[in-house]
Amino acid sequence: MKKTLLTLCLAIATIFAIAQCTPDSQFSAPGIYPDSVTGLSPAYVGQAYNEIITIITPLDTSVVYNGTSLDVTVLSIELTSLTGLPASFSYDCEAGNCSFTGGATSCAVLSSGQVLISELGLHQIIINTTTTVDAGFGIQIPQDDVIDYYYIEVLSGTSSNLNQFNDLTFELKEVLPNPAVNNAKIQFISGTPETVIFKVYNLLGEEIKSQVIKSQRGVNTINLNTTSYSEGMYLYSINNGKEVFTKRMIINN
Repeated sequence: MKKTLLTLCLAIATIFAIAQCTPDSQFSAPGIYPDSVTGLSPAYVGQAYNEIITIITPLDTSVVYNGTSLDVTVLSIELTSLTGLPASFSYDCEAGNCSFTGGATSCAVLSSGQVLISELGLHQIIINTTTTVDAGFGIQIPQDDVIDYYYIEVLSGTSSNLNQFNDLTFELKEVLPNPAVNNAKIQFISGTPETVIFKVYNLLGEEIKSQVIKSQRGVNTINLNTTSYSEGMYLYSINNGKEVFTKRMIINN
């Protein structure tokens, strides 16, 4: 019995230690970090996972209430639910409190003791929050929001320190930044030098750009000038004659 209790206590202590977090001191502006451009770190089968999300809650903001724009004080932002995590993952907040006071810096942590092979693939994370603001005169206004731009990719590689490729690799990365303003950087990885066709389409499927690229082995970068594009969502693709990959980007010039 004593051995069982000791084992249980050690397990609880390990879980508690993993759940603790410290906000990343490199960030100072209000926001959530990593942001939508950086994204979450990938997870690797058979390894532990620990991702710190730093939350810097603004002290004030503007809202539209009954058709009127108001300058308000942020009382709190509460993380009400987080769904989409792989089965072996969990989340917790600093000191176990997922309600973040206006003007304060705090954090949340996503963790797994050991990532499972059954969790391979992409997992979209949906975060629901409720922001409560003080509009003055005793008026408090709640607002529900959804954060849906995070995902965790579970990979089968054995190391989280190197991004590796081989002769057969052909991979399209996410556009940077997204939304793009005036310029967008699109990168892809090619295992060998080859001819690649890059195309951009609007949501009606109309081709608005086509470019033939002589790729090099490794990371290739396409710098796309978007100043002449209308604001909205677009699709971009690469085709090496054997594989075609397509992703979405938002242009907000």
